Amino acid sequence: MAYVMFQYDRPTDRQHWNDYNRYVREWIAQLLEIPGAVSFLAYRTADEASPDTYTMLEFRTQEDARKAVGSEPMKRVLDGLRAVGAMAKVQVVERSPFTPEPIQA
Repeated sequence: MAYVMFQYDRPTDRQHWNDYNRYVREWIAQLLEIPGAVSFLAYRTADEASPDTYTMLEFRTQEDARKAVGSEPMKRVLDGLRAVGAMAKVQVVERSPFTPEPIQA
C-alpha cells in the first residue's frame, strides 16, 4: 500500500477556521473519489505541536498515489486548504516492511 500524506497546521483565525470546518468534509469526499483511493485517515497532534494535522490517503499502489498527487481533484483540495491558510506539505509514502501487524485482542 502507498499513501499520500498531508502535513499542515489548521487555521487559527476565526474566519479561516470557520471556512476550514465548512469545507473539510467536502475535501475528504473529493480525495476519496480519486482513482485508486482506498481510505482516508486524519490525525491531530495531542500536544499542539506543528504541524498539528496529518492525513493519510491510502492507495493500492505507489503508481496510483503518485498519479493522485498531480491530479485535478488533489490540486483543488490543496488550493482550498491554501485559501483558508493551511499550507499542506504533501509526500508519497509506503508502509514499511518492518511494521508489525496490529495486535489482535
